[in-house]
Amino acid sequence: MSRPVRTPAGQHRRAIRVTLIVIVVLAALAWWRWPETQPGAQPETERVASQSSGVAVLEQPTPPAPNAEPQEADTGETRSALEQYKERTRYPATTRRLSEDSFDLLNPGARHENRQALPGEDALGWEVLYTADRFFVRGSEPVLVSLQLWHRGEAVLPAQVSLVANAEGGNGDAAPVRLAVQTDGKAATAVFEPDRQWSGYVGKVRVRAQFSAEGLSSRSGELDFFFTGSERIPATFTGAFRDRLGDGDLLIDVGLDVKKEGVFRVEGNLFDANGQPFGWARFEGPLAPGASIATLRFYGLLFHDAQAQGPYTLRDLRGFLMQPGHVPDRADIPELAGGWQTEGHYPLEGFRSEENHSARRQRMIEMYEDAERRGVRLTRPEYTGDG
Repeated sequence: MSRPVRTPAGQHRRAIRVTLIVIVVLAALAWWRWPETQPGAQPETERVASQSSGVAVLEQPTPPAPNAEPQEADTGETRSALEQYKERTRYPATTRRLSEDSFDLLNPGARHENRQALPGEDALGWEVLYTADRFFVRGSEPVLVSLQLWHRGEAVLPAQVSLVANAEGGNGDAAPVRLAVQTDGKAATAVFEPDRQWSGYVGKVRVRAQFSAEGLSSRSGELDFFFTGSERIPATFTGAFRDRLGDGDLLIDVGLDVKKEGVFRVEGNLFDANGQPFGWARFEGPLAPGASIATLRFYGLLFHDAQAQGPYTLRDLRGFLMQPGHVPDRADIPELAGGWQTEGHYPLEGFRSEENHSARRQRMIEMYEDAERRGVRLTRPEYTGDG
């Protein structure tokens, strides 16, 4: 039996079909992704050095967007996009697995500056670290700003240091503040309480530094953090909690005293009886003024995957009022100090053990499967959020 001969026209039609399949798959992925995409969704740190002016400018991460989802580390996987998608959507998007390496979720608001070389030929061998102890500052919380220098690897105490803070989005009443600089033998530091000057302000605060050292001419740098003044704090955590099982998941009710009505996002991390982190969950929804509750749902499969034993401890509780279309687009809730231990001692068999099977996830899996059957090779899933 002779094999069919593929004509140029037939090859052309097949190429068109494959191209259309690729376009449809990518368009579908983009459509699913669009509702969750927001500017500044991933906190990133950019370090820019101006070679001409000799000014070291440190641009800090922007606040995470309200719908930003925790990102998976890029491990260079060779598995298909379908396999990766199934693995990354085992739980709903409101729950994620944590490990000791989940730095951003276990250290919310942490900064990521590193030592970097000062620009300019006259600054060869010089390095600087200009940073602070946090990115988000709320109400009366102080922020510690520090400046360190090195020359050819040896620490050098900065000299003639000037630190001036400014509310970048404020009006004419938000006058700049000169910070009181101290030295501890290794660094120039300043403790700043922005609420003393700008209790009615929400937005970016920039601290400009001017400094020099023996053998180093005057240099400058900039440092940003995000501040919510005490008059603009939208809610506070009351410290009231309740835990229970619901449909095979662990639900923790978090009490809040809401001052401004709106859509809030609340997040927390869960630790097992040995103090190991294994789960993250978020609440996102409207809260009315007065006593309100945000419920964190930790998906049951998490407990099986981590073999987590109770009692469990909720820590790193944080949240904010979402203000889409405004600048800034959020107002922070002060973090609740310490943790809270669940009252129930839930046996592992009480938690659901099946994967998340939402209608959206199933449709996405079918799209990936169809693409693979038709020979379309996708190396990684474009979007892993799921309701």
